[in-house]
Amino acid sequence: MRYSQVFALGLLLVVSADLSAENPYTAEESLHIKEACIELGNRYAYYLDTGQNDKISSLFDEQCSWQSQAGKYTGREDIRLAFSRRPKNRRTIHIVTNHLVDIQSKNMVEVISNFATYRTDKPSGVATLEGQPVRVGRYVDECIRYDDGWLFQSRIMEEVFAVTK
Repeated sequence: MRYSQVFALGLLLVVSADLSAENPYTAEESLHIKEACIELGNRYAYYLDTGQNDKISSLFDEQCSWQSQAGKYTGREDIRLAFSRRPKNRRTIHIVTNHLVDIQSKNMVEVISNFATYRTDKPSGVATLEGQPVRVGRYVDECIRYDDGWLFQSRIMEEVFAVTK
């Protein structure tokens, strides 16, 4: 093997080690962490879709933020108030897919996922699919570790497509 090949191989090994140096967890621990952070997003969608708006803020830490085109809310109480204003008759289905999970450090995970929201303000019965989904985009989440699990530190909702009326 020539010097340049050995150097290139050594450089590759150093760069590879650097890329994974921020994740201090084993493969099994990493999988559990990824599942826990994806579960936060699933609970968020479930609470919205089942009208449990009062539970949404419990998924966020105290110094959190939630941001969309409608504005930015900072702190768990601000987020709780924002979601308490949702129309009582609103029914939604959030479909959340394509989770990309990146363990940034021992206490920080980033999750990027896509979503589609179907919505009606009809209080019961089957709603029409005309004009649906009303919103398609992505969530960019920062999850922070606590002794008893993971919470959102921030959630940014980026709309890519929306129905205009």
